[in-house]
Amino acid sequence: MALFMAGCFDGSNSRAEAPAPTIDFTEFVKTQFARTTDDAQPANVNGIDLSFNDQNNPQAFDDLLQ
Repeated sequence: MALFMAGCFDGSNSRAEAPAPTIDFTEFVKTQFARTTDDAQPANVNGIDLSFNDQNNPQAFDDLLQ
């Protein structure tokens, strides 16, 4: 019985990985602009899944560069 159970539970995960949550690009950029200290570290963007919800909003960044 133990050999049978060992074969069933070999450590592999057959469940699908949950998709990574997406981050709104506009909010991400505005957050980076808000980090104004001279010693702020660059944001790590590797592996971030960005969503572009303001594609049709030409004023999305107007409040940043006035």
